[in-house]
Amino acid sequence: MKPKRKNSDLNNGRFNDTDKNTASFKQKKVRRFSLRRKLPLSILLSLALPLTVCFFGPFEMYCGNIEEFLFSLGDFLPWCIGTALVVATVIFAVLMLLDGLAYIIVCALTLWAGVMAFLQRYYLNMGINALVGDGVGISAIEPSKAALNTVIWVWAGIALAALVFLLAKKKKLGVFFVTTAMLAIIVIATQTIGFASLSFTTDVYTPVTERNAEEGETKGPSVLTFENITELSEENNVIFFLVDRFDVKYYEKLLKSEPDFFDGLDGFTFYNDYTTLYCRTYPAVSSILTGKENTFENTRLNYFKEIYTDGGYLRQLHDSGYSVNVYSEKYYVYDDASYMGGYVDNISGVNGYSIDSEFGLFIDMLRLSMSEYLPFLAKGLVGDMSTPEFNAHAIYEVDEPAYDCDMKAVYDYIGNSEFSTVENEGNFSFIHIYGCHTPVSYDLEWNEADDNEKNDSLIGLKQSFMIINEYLNEMRRLGLYEDATIIITGDHPAALSDSKLLGEASKSDDGTRVTAMLFKASGDSGTALKTSTAQISQDELWATIFESEGLTSLKKGKSFFDIPEGEDRVRRYLFERSVKVGDGRADEIVEYRIYGSARNGENWEIYKTTVVGKIYK
Repeated sequence: MKPKRKNSDLNNGRFNDTDKNTASFKQKKVRRFSLRRKLPLSILLSLALPLTVCFFGPFEMYCGNIEEFLFSLGDFLPWCIGTALVVATVIFAVLMLLDGLAYIIVCALTLWAGVMAFLQRYYLNMGINALVGDGVGISAIEPSKAALNTVIWVWAGIALAALVFLLAKKKKLGVFFVTTAMLAIIVIATQTIGFASLSFTTDVYTPVTERNAEEGETKGPSVLTFENITELSEENNVIFFLVDRFDVKYYEKLLKSEPDFFDGLDGFTFYNDYTTLYCRTYPAVSSILTGKENTFENTRLNYFKEIYTDGGYLRQLHDSGYSVNVYSEKYYVYDDASYMGGYVDNISGVNGYSIDSEFGLFIDMLRLSMSEYLPFLAKGLVGDMSTPEFNAHAIYEVDEPAYDCDMKAVYDYIGNSEFSTVENEGNFSFIHIYGCHTPVSYDLEWNEADDNEKNDSLIGLKQSFMIINEYLNEMRRLGLYEDATIIITGDHPAALSDSKLLGEASKSDDGTRVTAMLFKASGDSGTALKTSTAQISQDELWATIFESEGLTSLKKGKSFFDIPEGEDRVRRYLFERSVKVGDGRADEIVEYRIYGSARNGENWEIYKTTVVGKIYK
């Protein structure tokens, strides 16, 4: 017969973790654990979560978008390492101070957070991409996916709690220690292997100013600057305002709410059935500038090198005596402006760069990392993000200010510069602004936008016309408005979805993607803005510009003026979407043919689809 054990024996430390008579979990008398047992597990758990989120995450995000960022790894990585070590130290200290039931609970919570964050990043994001042009955040996630994702996280937590309870009840916490340690090792080891692989397969440790520089250069590729943006020709001027993501629906929505908003565009025609070729800024803008399509068989850098060395329409204008100035940003539109050196005038070499705040850059990279590791319902906590927000931390040293598509930067520069004229054959200025993309950075007083304003594309459209109207008023003052060819359009319409076909993105998706087009031909002035329903496309844009400027020898094919209203035409639209390929994802080009009016979703038909791998390769 077993002797009865005194209650005092449960608390005097006599019974260790191997004693079969240890108090049950129900009695909440969990034994104390030896240092030898706690130390290895505490080290592993304290490293798994902070290394994942604070180090591996930002590192992988940088490598995955390496061609998109204008800064180097070393500009933020020391902060990542330091933060990971501080957080790991705090977790380790807490674990080592705890014992018994409290230790088990904190271990379980840390394991749950670390493993689920790891699984979220690699398996549970369901095609949600980082830096997709319109930012990331809860607004980009379908409710059904968010609900499923939440269920997975909750049930994983419940399953872990049930397992701990069962093991404790059966006095088999040793199994918990071993299993927890193994899962922590898997999380750390898997990401360490990925870290090593990326270290050897990318130029991640090469400074950004040297990564894509030509042989013999050490300061980096040339950039497009603000130079000449308020300089106009006394003879012929072509002013092309590229309002990013200027969807026709935004134009019509603003017109409905403010019927007189566009009244100042005298001499203009609004074409309400205009289609661009592409659905994204890359390669939409470069194809507009040069007329060169992207087959996506080449890398982004080689595509830019090929089309800008040739020059296309820009070189033709230059060879006709026009000064040519292109105002746009790196990455989506060009990489090294020196390829345009034979025909574009606003180019400057780079003398180096600095970071305005390494800590601020680190915080943004940490937010980007968190956006990948957090469950869907928590992703909104890190806020919306876009590439320009990250690159704004890099201040490049050039002879002239590097051009920035940021709305306030353009508005301030134009407003603070004196407009002037020069004697030459003509001038072409292509002015690309952030336009209708979200998140919107500023309110209508150019102060920081609040959370509601950030998602309002109409604020971006109004700010775009604050810039445009300022410019056009200066042209009127100089007497150059009437004889100028002026284009106000978008590079692409609103995409609405990264993974769904047209008509599937939402209940309000009618399956159409139409871009706004406002065109004023040389000589048109003093007449009210009119609307045309002619079925036109990007294919006719440059023929229209050449005809307006009297450069008929350069005109190839029909112009807008040659296409009557009511004539049904066949047009193309290339839609990029993310699709699942094997265990990963790839980009697919869905080519639509539009038979008749693009404003009718029934006229849009899929012609063919082509998986092209990674668009930004």
